[in-house]
Amino acid sequence: MKRKIKSTAIVALSLIVISPALAQQDKLAPEVMDRIPKAQIFNNRMASPTNLPDVGFVWGAKTPLRSSSVVDSFYYPNQRDLNRTHTADWYKANQPSWITYQCDRQTPSYGYTYAWGAYAPLDTSNPDVRQYLLKTYIEPALAKGYRAIAFDNVALPNTDKRCGVWHDGKWVQLFSGQSRDPAYTAQKLDYIGWFAKEIHQRGGQIALNAKVDPYQPAQTKALIDLADIWVDEGGFSDSCNHRVVDNIWHLKRDLIQSRGNRAFVSINYTCMTSPTPPDNAELSWIVASFLVNRNNRSYLAVLSHKDSGRWVAYPNLDPPVGAPSEASQLRGTLAWRNYQKGYVIVNFSGSESTTVQPPPGNWHDMFGQSISGSIELKPRSGLVLLRTQEYIHGWKHS
Repeated sequence: MKRKIKSTAIVALSLIVISPALAQQDKLAPEVMDRIPKAQIFNNRMASPTNLPDVGFVWGAKTPLRSSSVVDSFYYPNQRDLNRTHTADWYKANQPSWITYQCDRQTPSYGYTYAWGAYAPLDTSNPDVRQYLLKTYIEPALAKGYRAIAFDNVALPNTDKRCGVWHDGKWVQLFSGQSRDPAYTAQKLDYIGWFAKEIHQRGGQIALNAKVDPYQPAQTKALIDLADIWVDEGGFSDSCNHRVVDNIWHLKRDLIQSRGNRAFVSINYTCMTSPTPPDNAELSWIVASFLVNRNNRSYLAVLSHKDSGRWVAYPNLDPPVGAPSEASQLRGTLAWRNYQKGYVIVNFSGSESTTVQPPPGNWHDMFGQSISGSIELKPRSGLVLLRTQEYIHGWKHS
């Protein structure tokens, strides 16, 4: 995630094994398909962390919410020790074979560094490391009442430049150090799969902030399939730095569609700085892309860069389109979907404009502009239309 929460010492607790996670997920009330359920990304900066209207999922909840309608998750930074006092030097002195290094055999493979330092990178192919993480963080979090464990920064490419470990004074090479390495991919899938099984056996769910790798689509699907809750931090808009278009947009669509009723979270970082809301074009792109692709358990988060942890309520994020009346349709770089009270269309081309004709009827866009006749959809643009009577009676005065 773009922002992390502070860790605290966790006291080991006994844990009673209860029903599997998927059974627990099935007990949730079905999502109301005529609105957009929200995801809250951390709640540690909220005056009332439990005041979460229309929220169905919380990434990195400050404390367990114990809610029947909201899935809360405990934040875990993936392949790293959450205890900041366990630095690389601490591991060198106490568990030297547990810490991973780059191929120079000297530099710890941190991957992510912060103003305060970095979490120590651990060799998650080591059974002892897995047991340590399970007993120290995962089990206590589930015992406290968290419904899910949120694994952050899960990627198939070896972005941390992990290469090997020192064991009894001898260098043991695990990976090539290259970005895409079949051995690294296989280890990542095994590690996440192992934790998913352990979490399920303890009645929890696993949430993965899993990145899409367009160069490994089959392996990406295998990774995401391990998640009860797939969190896509890249979303459809990523702080103006990255436009999710063309083949990547199409791949994300396929991955979302393949999930059926398993949870999906789309996090979108806007071009604007809080508290300024996104402009109409940016918001239309995000909401239209979400509505075209959503499944029966999808959650949307829209926030500015590095602005997680507090409550953000932008206007126009929940247009009353009603429930979907059909599956999404696709032709070339156009994707569209009919809703009971609206119509959504996206041009996910990164370079080509196109002209579209809305279905017959009187329409307004989600900002109140009357729409008639053919419409030019520019590259990377979306449109959410409401039937005029719905706009007047249900949206304008809401």
